[in-house]
Amino acid sequence: MNKYLWSAVAALGGLAATVVGRAAWATSPERPSVEAADVTISDEAMERLAGALRHRTITARAPEDRDDAAYADFRAYLRAKYPRVHEHLTRSVVNGHSVLYTWPGSNAARAPLVFMAHYDVVPVDEPADWTHPPFGGVYDGTHVWGRGALDDKASVCALFEAVDQLLAAGYQPQRTIHLAIGHDEEVGGAAGASAVAARIAADGPPPALVVDEGGALTEGALPGIDAPIAFVGVAEKGYLSLALRATHPGGHSSVPTTRTSVDIITEAVQRLRNTPLPARLDGVTGTTFDTLTPAMPFVGRLIFANRWLFNGLAKKLLARRAPSNAAIRTTTAPTRLTAGVKDNVVPSTARATMNFRILPGQSVDDVHAHVADVLEDLPIETHVVQAGEPTPVAPTTSDAFALVKDAIHATGPRDVVVAPFVVPGTTDSRHYAPYTDRVYRFAPFRLTPDDQSRIHGVDERISAADVARMIAFYRYLMAAGDELPVRG
Repeated sequence: MNKYLWSAVAALGGLAATVVGRAAWATSPERPSVEAADVTISDEAMERLAGALRHRTITARAPEDRDDAAYADFRAYLRAKYPRVHEHLTRSVVNGHSVLYTWPGSNAARAPLVFMAHYDVVPVDEPADWTHPPFGGVYDGTHVWGRGALDDKASVCALFEAVDQLLAAGYQPQRTIHLAIGHDEEVGGAAGASAVAARIAADGPPPALVVDEGGALTEGALPGIDAPIAFVGVAEKGYLSLALRATHPGGHSSVPTTRTSVDIITEAVQRLRNTPLPARLDGVTGTTFDTLTPAMPFVGRLIFANRWLFNGLAKKLLARRAPSNAAIRTTTAPTRLTAGVKDNVVPSTARATMNFRILPGQSVDDVHAHVADVLEDLPIETHVVQAGEPTPVAPTTSDAFALVKDAIHATGPRDVVVAPFVVPGTTDSRHYAPYTDRVYRFAPFRLTPDDQSRIHGVDERISAADVARMIAFYRYLMAAGDELPVRG
């Protein structure tokens, strides 16, 4: 008996040593191997961004609802404020409002670099709640305020500032550089980015690198990690908006039946909310946490460096917070509920819209099957409002990803941790999926939990320091992109 007991103790001791050893080994976050780039703040650049925010380029799904004059005025503003860029780069207007700028490289055979941004913005619901008018374009010396400051006119202006600085320095790229400026990203990019991507693909080899918005320089994103994390999007979730419809005899509210259409639709919504698709810590998400583990405190390293043993616990911990929960699963959210026409009438029909954001590795069909299984015994009809599959995953071992990391290390805080992740929303960059897998989504502005609410919300703003960092980031990529050994 003692022999078996000692064997068990030895086995447990070996297991404990392995677990602790793996946690202790994962203690060295990656440090930058590149020199810091020049990141300076120019009041003139901030004022140019402030002016860009004064243009009411509010998105519209229906062309007749769009203010075409505001869009034209914005494009004219770019021409007026960046004359050197317009003198040296060719400019093509695509489908009326998107703009493709091309800086021809000295070696046309080499694959191009594509830098993306969009100038359409979402509407403003409560302008009276803003510190400065949402289309006032105010620069107060530390921040630029206005709708589009974060999403995404800062990227537009930073790209033009970067090109202007390189032109002023006499730089001539070997690779062709494209600035792809979209006009309908907020409604899917079907008329803008899709057409621009097809035009770039038709004119030459597949891009060596595509950079768009999507990731940011976060603070406080995960408990226990003090260092800023640069989340670089290497894929985007898919999406499925599914309309649910329940029908049941209605009548006067004074004599309600035991079950109504409202009861059925609310039960369907609650079932789907309470039965999400299972959490996953593999694929891109697994790589994300593999990268972040060395920056965690000891207990975190103990758990995440030993996911082979603590996978279930890791998922439970991540599921406690909305952002990390969204990172590990296909999410389910009710977004619309409608029923009834009068307060004393029990409606015969009730409707709900459920929105699913789908992890890479799962599909629209997988979600359909899940919904059918969860609602199997309910009298619910469903139909698709809109759907899109997750994008292909960009490689994290490529020279292109390494270049993006170098640019972040050169222009960001020196203790920044660079981690790949899946973008929970959608960007214009998904339209490049048919042409290249070197698509990365990152803009180096700081995004705290407070800042997160400003995107599409009240008091959208960006700091002057972040704008300066963005300019330096794009400038670094444009100049260093010539050294990429991929795609020609």
